[in-house]
Amino acid sequence: MTKSTNQTMLDSVALKIKYPSFRVTNPDFFTPALNLGQTAPSFSYGHNRYMTYRQNPTAMDKKEDIYKPRLTVNQRFDDGMPSWDLLIEFSIPKLLYDQSLQETDEGDCEKVVSKLQFRLQRMGVQVTTDVIRNAIVNKAHFCKNIPLSPPLTAQGVIAELYKADPGLRKDVNMRHYENGGQSLYFYATAANIIFYDKIKDISTSKNRAVEKDKFDREKMLLANAPEEKKPELLRFEVRFARQASLEAFLSRVMHKKVKDIPLVRIFDKNLCRDVLLASWDKIVGTPTSQLALKMTMPIEEVFDAIIRNLGEMRNAHSLNNALAGLGIYILINQHGSRNTRKKIERNWSNRSWKRLAKKIQAAAVTLKDLPTSHAIQDVHAALLKFERYDWHE
Repeated sequence: MTKSTNQTMLDSVALKIKYPSFRVTNPDFFTPALNLGQTAPSFSYGHNRYMTYRQNPTAMDKKEDIYKPRLTVNQRFDDGMPSWDLLIEFSIPKLLYDQSLQETDEGDCEKVVSKLQFRLQRMGVQVTTDVIRNAIVNKAHFCKNIPLSPPLTAQGVIAELYKADPGLRKDVNMRHYENGGQSLYFYATAANIIFYDKIKDISTSKNRAVEKDKFDREKMLLANAPEEKKPELLRFEVRFARQASLEAFLSRVMHKKVKDIPLVRIFDKNLCRDVLLASWDKIVGTPTSQLALKMTMPIEEVFDAIIRNLGEMRNAHSLNNALAGLGIYILINQHGSRNTRKKIERNWSNRSWKRLAKKIQAAAVTLKDLPTSHAIQDVHAALLKFERYDWHE
């Protein structure tokens, strides 16, 4: 495993191409059969006059480890005239390498375009390389494989992150922690953020794995690798499932309006890094997370830090605040924000946690100089460096 620069950390993307920028050479490859430019007069499109045609990898493709994109053609009627949109969903590293351990770089864009064109031809769809290059990105999964230095483990980092609080924003509605600590999800309306143990996920059954497209090649890579060369690999993904959410997030990151971003433009190292860093900061940057993710220290050292920040103020009020800050820190740091919040709301009221917001923020400011845990420091440093992870057999 080696490192290099100029990487783009993209996994799955979905590209949208409008007819007549593509042609279908074998209608029967789709279900139902897709005959562009004509509609069956006996077919009822229903009230919305909408029809979907699909072509997915076959059981034989999967058995033979042949990676193919998923194709969807949506037919609509606007003012009585039919229109067709082709949606192409695929994993970039799997298209190029038949596995997702290897990360891509900016120079791989043309390889992706060429190989995708070839695969589409085999699937009965003709499209030029220029059209693929400029196809609109409808969905995107930004990702990073982060190798961890001993004694850190992927499961240990995930357990640490589980203590964090992504904030009280309405768009964050659920977290899920499963498979014995191998994966952690932050569900949101705009994007889903996922951390998981990449090595264990490859060997996990399809139903329990984060990555559902399983390929024997990935399992063979791990099976053939000596134990001492199998890394602790944390996978960090930010998944945008809707074009509107993707473009809104990119607009904030790029500080300008983003609309209909093409494949060639999203294949950009700085953009990918900024998306992942912005998502990371949302999780670790809240006052509650700052307390939760501090390095575990003796309580008297934490109390000494609080006292030092009191300055010359020594009265009953400052003592109460110091003790309150210490108690908040201990609960959140040792038991996590989620468990602490649930206990408080269960024994008092749903509003009690929100009422503690100012005290939590004050405690985070008071203890800002205490070091963050080694696990969080290592992940943050890797995201800042943003070095490409190469897997060599």
